[in-house]
Amino acid sequence: MKNLLFSLPFLSIGLSLYGGKIDNASLLPKYRPDAEVRMEKRADGSSETPEWVKSLIFVEARIDSASTDGTVKGLTPLLDHLAELGVNGLWLTPPVNGGNGYGNFGIHTISARLTGEKDPVRQWQALKRFVDEAHKRNIRVLFDVVTWGATRNEGGAPLLKEKPEWFGEYFHPYRGYLFNWENKELNEWFSSRLTEWLLLTGADGFRCDCAPQYAGFSPYGTAKKRLRRFGRKVIFMSEWICSGRNIFDLDQLTFCYLDNRGKRRTHWIGDVYLKKNIVDEIRTGGELRAYDDMEAEPGRKRFYTYMLSCHDSRSYAVKGSPIAIGYQAIFAPFLPLWYLGEEWNNPSKFFVDYFYRRDKHPTPQNWSLYSNVIDWQAKEQNRDFFEQVKKMIRIRRQHPEIFEYFPDDHRNSNICKVSTDRNGMLQAYARFRSGKAVLVVPNNGKSDETFRITIPIAEAKLPRGKTFQVTDLMSGKALGTAQKEFSAAIPAGGLGVFLIQ
Repeated sequence: MKNLLFSLPFLSIGLSLYGGKIDNASLLPKYRPDAEVRMEKRADGSSETPEWVKSLIFVEARIDSASTDGTVKGLTPLLDHLAELGVNGLWLTPPVNGGNGYGNFGIHTISARLTGEKDPVRQWQALKRFVDEAHKRNIRVLFDVVTWGATRNEGGAPLLKEKPEWFGEYFHPYRGYLFNWENKELNEWFSSRLTEWLLLTGADGFRCDCAPQYAGFSPYGTAKKRLRRFGRKVIFMSEWICSGRNIFDLDQLTFCYLDNRGKRRTHWIGDVYLKKNIVDEIRTGGELRAYDDMEAEPGRKRFYTYMLSCHDSRSYAVKGSPIAIGYQAIFAPFLPLWYLGEEWNNPSKFFVDYFYRRDKHPTPQNWSLYSNVIDWQAKEQNRDFFEQVKKMIRIRRQHPEIFEYFPDDHRNSNICKVSTDRNGMLQAYARFRSGKAVLVVPNNGKSDETFRITIPIAEAKLPRGKTFQVTDLMSGKALGTAQKEFSAAIPAGGLGVFLIQ
């Protein structure tokens, strides 16, 4: 056995770590139209999903804060940014009329402000052109659809007067009236509008606000069946983690647990695996419980997201930490999801949203990321971290056989513990498949440390009695050979990532 002792460069040396700016656009899986997409079924036949789901990395963006001109027409630079980053899933906040998008006039009312068009036909065309531009860059688009009801702000949604029987009680936190989902006509109308959206825009699915909390599963299930009859192979992502029922393919909020009073709770900031052992949690299912069925065994679905942050988060979760974004999301057996700006540590600069100002919400300092300014100049100021995030995504993209493997049962994910000689650190782990493994070793301590790392030969199903080549994937350097263990110096706050084969 040959010990390997090396020093992992970190943020201070900037671009020399990567040999220049990284562009991951060529590594994105090619967009294929629905007719060429294969649907993958679980062995028990309980669900099926488009095969492209396995490759998704999501970023959420608000149209008017991410755009150069406040409309979808000005989002081309965002698409180029995502492609360079290596992200191929874009969740856009609602492009509808009324309030701020979540305070809305209905999913059938497209915003002239956000599309840059007054004519309804041209509004749909603007959305379709944007989706086409995303597909040219191999990026899938999910539009956000609101299900709670309609707002009475700014004169009130016309739908409130046209269809009063579709509504129930006034809900003060949302400044509007809740839909009465017992109404069959409303269910049919909503299913038809969902179908219309995806047929007219060519988008790849929906992020379904509050689902399945208000509307339940029925209107989405009807729309999904209709879309399949039209040949559309799309996905629906619920906001709350749920049983899915072959209707919701993914959940935005992955974690659900009962608090001390027995009330269902979830996490709005992605720091769960900075507090709990990631391997143990995955093996037992941990907090991966269904919001609509808390008695069901947790962690038994195929796909789970790991949400670092979203528009509802009070602040960014990553804050420039490669451990927070790489260890928990990019390299873990989840589909990563975060709000635009995590990848370069976007600063907190809140603007006064007219909807919130009108309704006298709390002061700007207390608002969520929905009202945060996207500072594109800060990307250049924080170029070191941005390049490191791109490098981690590049590793994920270069090893799809490992990182895009999702068994029917998430508890059987290809992850195992990695032992080191450093106590008090986060659990190091390996992702493995087909005779090779990628070891992810965090140094969450306050000082630089040299780790002695044991190769998990049996646990990672590596061939016994062999000598392994060890490669530092962050620098791309071949580090030599080892049989059972090797040593590595990892700086404080750094993440070592090593290929064993």
